[in-house]
This record gives sequence, structure tokens and C-alpha cells, in this order.
Amino acid sequence: MPPHCSPSRIRAWQVGPGFVRRPSRLTDVFSRYRLVGALVGGLCLLLCTDGLAADVPPARGSAAPAADPGRWVLWLPEQSVSSLLAVPEAAAPPLLAMIVDDSIQQRFTSDVLARKWAVGPASLPWNALALELIVKYQQNPLRAARVLAHVHAAANDAIGELAATRSGEAAQAVAVHVASAAVLAHFYPRESPGRLEALGIGAMLAVAAKSGISPEALAAARQAGHRIAAAAIRRALDDGGDATWNPADRPAAAAPVWRAAPPLNLYQPTESLAGRWRTWALTDGGEIAPPPPPPYGSDRHREEAREVLQVSRALTAEQKRIADEWNLDKGSVTPPGVWNRKAINLVARHRLDTAETARLLAALNVAMADALVACWRAKFEHWTVRPVNVIREQLDPSFLPYLFTPPFPAYVSGHAAASGAAAEVFAAFFPEQAGELHAAAAEAAMSRLYGGIHFRSDNDEGLRLGRAIGRRVIKRSLGDRHLRASDKSAPPVVQ
Repeated sequence: MPPHCSPSRIRAWQVGPGFVRRPSRLTDVFSRYRLVGALVGGLCLLLCTDGLAADVPPARGSAAPAADPGRWVLWLPEQSVSSLLAVPEAAAPPLLAMIVDDSIQQRFTSDVLARKWAVGPASLPWNALALELIVKYQQNPLRAARVLAHVHAAANDAIGELAATRSGEAAQAVAVHVASAAVLAHFYPRESPGRLEALGIGAMLAVAAKSGISPEALAAARQAGHRIAAAAIRRALDDGGDATWNPADRPAAAAPVWRAAPPLNLYQPTESLAGRWRTWALTDGGEIAPPPPPPYGSDRHREEAREVLQVSRALTAEQKRIADEWNLDKGSVTPPGVWNRKAINLVARHRLDTAETARLLAALNVAMADALVACWRAKFEHWTVRPVNVIREQLDPSFLPYLFTPPFPAYVSGHAAASGAAAEVFAAFFPEQAGELHAAAAEAAMSRLYGGIHFRSDNDEGLRLGRAIGRRVIKRSLGDRHLRASDKSAPPVVQ
């Protein structure tokens, strides 16, 4: 049984005085003084984690679109939240007493802490930390998107629990810190015991000390973050991400069927069951699907193979640069991470506040997660062969593409699908920049043709798939009027 599905982890859903957590790990770290230890540890970690938080000026006059009146969309199932117990009222006073203690307040009002954790949108330091962990644990793009979607859905929903339009930004930040720390701790159980939980406590106290939030508002925000974190963890344990593929399900060998590609010749496909993972805005990974790929051996299929060969033989320096910059496998932030970095830049440019940033990052990451699930559903429905195999068998026996061919079927491109979804979401939030964002998505898709690892139809249909899913997410997140407003800037998509 995977470590994060063990009975001890499942029992940790129960709500206690701090976070959704692993009691055994926290007991080892904090012993009988675990709360004081968490405060000290949180302070030290906050002071020592340079680079986690983005330097973003305080939000004012932001240009983010307002959702339809009365809308604050929650991404986690309502029953998962409502069925969980609230934090007992008796659990709050010890922590609240420490917050009003002058010596504790002085520690958490330092300029360093305020600048990193109590200024700017609260989701940003957790986004940066998630990307660091994705690189550290060398997660593939699907796993990266899964983590980012859960973390930012939890941040969005934690604010929603407080009634987004009526709660102050300090309370929203506290809820985001509590929820984000607990969700990341679930996904990265190999981190130093208590590290992520302590970061969450320290961030919460930095906000509380700087803002002067009332004890009652702080307690409510902690409870909201805690409840939503439990719901996000429950969803992660039941989303299919831990299922194991049976190699006997592989289709019989044939010329049109995906197989190991030289020079690596990796036989086992990556994440064969990802197309069955639970989706966020779709009913399942097959609800929005691309059309069938060009038939193997057809005129169009042969033409696309020749195109890959011709492009590969005449690559320009600029095409090589594009192929290299978008070649983001495990060990990098992956394509979802690149689009999250673009989001951070847009947040700073438009001076979004905590609630607006949480809504943007949730929409972005659930769209990319759903796009990759739908993409993998198509890959393992069609099992299409990669260009290198076709070209070596039919056109040039010595051909090798500019990039290493990844070990899974071709149709459709994951880079294209995730990028199409991201650009569609951004275009609705920032319509004045839609053109450059769609161009970036098109470049991400074309990078795979330049790399010699995808046919043109893989990229074109991947983009259309991602855009269609992005539009579905925008319709749910912002409403029909923003969907209609984006029509002028968006390329045609499948419906």
C-alpha cells in the first residue's frame, strides 16, 4: 500500500488542534511541547527559506475580471467538506494566547517575515514551494499538475469557506496558509518531519502579527483552511492516482501501435492509467475528446511523417532553442510549472489580491490537470506510434529526432493540451494579453514537432483539446459572459 494511503494517514483526516496531519510524525518532532516547537520551527524556516515567496507588491487597483455576481466557485466536492468535523473551539485558545504574547508578536513582525509571508497574495509562496518540490522529487508533468491542482483548489476553496467577498484579506491569507501547508505535507511525506506544517504555522502567525486580526477571525480562518485541507486530501486519496497498471492490458504488437522508440527503447509506457484519474471540471477524461488520429498508412499520415523528417533535417537555431526550452520532463518544473510561473508574473503585473490570485491559480491548474487526463485518455485509447518508428521503418533507417522520444503513445501531445488549456484560462482573466498567451501555447505545441517527437496532428488536436477544456473551466469559474468575451481573441476550438 502506498505510504500516503496507509491506515495511519487515513486516520490523520480527523481534525485536531492544528492541521490535517500525521500524528506520529508531529509527535516525534514536537513531543509534549509540539505547539511551541512548531512556532519556533516555523519562525526559523520562514527566516531561512529565501526565494520561496515571490516579491509581489501589495494588491491595489487590480485588473482581474469579476466573476458573475454571487459566484465563488468551489472545486472540491461539497460533501467532502461538510461531512468533516470543525476544529473544536477548545483547541484554539493556547495558540491564540501565544499570538497576543508580545515576545511572540515581535518575532513574527520582522521585516523579513512580513515581506515574504504577510505581503502580497498568500498563494504565491506555496506555489513557489510546490514547484521546488516538483523539481526535487523529479515528478512528471501529470504528477506535477495533480499536486498543483489540489494545492490551489484547496487555497481557492479555503477562501470560499470564509465567504470570499466578505472576509478580510488577512483572514483569507491565514486560511490559504493552513490549507496549502497541509495539502503539500500530504503529497510530500518524505520531507523532513513537520517542516511543511511548521511553515504553515509560521506563515499564519506572520500574517496575524502584521495584520492585527482578531482572535475570532483567526480561529475561523484556521478552521476553514483545516476543513478544506482535509477535503483535498480525501479527494487525492480517491482520485485514482495510486492505481497500478496491468501490462497484460497492452494491445497486441502491430505497425500502427506504439512501441519502444530508439535510442532509449523504453518498453513500459508512462502513467498508463492517468486517463482514468478523477477530473475537476469534466465528468471524466473522455467527456471532451479529440477526433480519431489520421489512419496509419493513409496519405495524411505519410505526409505528416515526411514533414517531421524534413523539419528535423533543416532545424534552425531558433527552432532548436524552442525545442530545448519546452523540453520539460521530470527534473524540471514541467510544462504546468512553466505556466504557473507565467501566472506569477501576471499576478504581479496586474497587482491581484489574495482572493483573485487564488481563483486564477485554481482555474489554471484544474484546467491543466483535466487537459492532461483527457490527453492521456486519448493516448491510451488510440496507442499511436511515434514519428521515429514510422520514419525509420518507411523513410530513413538511420533517423533520430532532435529530442529523446518520451515513452508513451503520440496522439495527442501533452504539451499542447496543457498549454492550450492554460492559454484559454489566461485569455479570459487577461483578455488584453490573449494574443501573446495563445502564441506561447502554439509555440509549446510546435516545439514537439521541432523536436521530432510528435506529428502535426498530435499538436494541433492537443491544442484544440486543451482549449476546449480551458473554456469549460472558465465557464464554471467566471461564468458565461467571460466565456463570450474571450471568443474574439481565442482561436477556434472543438466544442
